[in-house]
Amino acid sequence: MKAADRQSPSAAARSRHLPSRDAQGFTLIELLIVIAIIAILISIILPAIRSARESARTSQCLANQRSLAQALVLYAGDFAETIVRSWTDNRSHPGSWNDWPQTEAGIYLTASQLAAATHVEDHKHGVRAGALFQFAPDVRAYHCPSDRRDKVRDNPSSSLAWVTYSMPNFMNGDAYWETQIGGVRPVRRLSQLWRPADTFTFVEESDPRGLNMGSWVMRLNVPQWIDPLTVWHDDAGVVGFADGHAAIRTWQDPRTRRMSREQQFYGDATGNADYAWLRERWHRR
Repeated sequence: MKAADRQSPSAAARSRHLPSRDAQGFTLIELLIVIAIIAILISIILPAIRSARESARTSQCLANQRSLAQALVLYAGDFAETIVRSWTDNRSHPGSWNDWPQTEAGIYLTASQLAAATHVEDHKHGVRAGALFQFAPDVRAYHCPSDRRDKVRDNPSSSLAWVTYSMPNFMNGDAYWETQIGGVRPVRRLSQLWRPADTFTFVEESDPRGLNMGSWVMRLNVPQWIDPLTVWHDDAGVVGFADGHAAIRTWQDPRTRRMSREQQFYGDATGNADYAWLRERWHRR
């Protein structure tokens, strides 16, 4: 062996302990590239996951509305074609489809108790006391998964709530209210409805007072909303119909969407296509 080829024992030992290229792992640049790739993948996957979740929520809301619309038909079949009352308080309107929040013992909550409630169990007791519950006996059918009011207060003055859906007043609602909004009188029997497949019976509502109080109303004699809607399904809401089916309705007018997001009452509806669509399906005979 030549002298140039010989290494001292200490040099040979040092060379054995030097890390190889494979043992060094990733360089900083390579780590940054990997992190960037992961970030890109997450940015692609997360919207798809959110979209899938929202699709599942919308499908569940459609199923809920179909259950309630079909329960309404079953109720009429058992009560000589009578439509379940569209109100939400059995004390003033016996036979209301959904009753006022109450304890398990049937004691009604006061307005202050409703506002201060920290859970929605009393709301569920109200659902069970409603006239429609025997035909749709699952409290989950009364709540859209996209409705967060059972867990979150939208603002300091709003209250927790469970029931997402409301019935329009013309469905055996309050006679005084019907005349005040420009209607004739509430419909009492299902057979009196004209074209049930085009007559809406349920809408989504998000009343900030902790309960979709009374029935859902809009003015018919002037272009004006009274109660807002919801836009939880990509600027759309689910609507139930008197023949038992439900459908997604995309609200077209920006004013409708803003009114619903902000839960504004008594919004102007001049030239509003959404208002016109619902007004055409409001029974006024």
